[in-house]
Amino acid sequence: MARSPEEAVHDAVEAIGSTRRKKYRETVHLPIHQIDAAENPFSCLLEEDDVPEYFSDIFEESRPEWIGSTCRLDAFEVLIRDDDKVAFLVQAARLNADGSVMQTFEAIFTVARRGEDWRLISRNPFNVTRA
Repeated sequence: MARSPEEAVHDAVEAIGSTRRKKYRETVHLPIHQIDAAENPFSCLLEEDDVPEYFSDIFEESRPEWIGSTCRLDAFEVLIRDDDKVAFLVQAARLNADGSVMQTFEAIFTVARRGEDWRLISRNPFNVTRA
């Protein structure tokens, strides 16, 4: 459970790697949307049963090159904020298991508050640059 939008964006970036310190299921509010140019099994998840416990659970099938990778949040800034929703411009990197940079990307991550719990509701990656 994230107590602030900033904590939620940190959790959301960490959860898309392989660290398994953050369960992907615990970092999103449903429905969760991802806008992506490539084919993506996670474009819109509506049901709890569709959400993997850990995002890395799908790597073997859909992104084998990501097995063992982690994600690092390099910077973020608030684009739009109200009392219940915040959109962040995120700059991040996906790292290989040895710590070298696999790719960098920017994204708009939108987090929302339900009760006192802030979680990701939308992710729109762009400017993906492979190292």
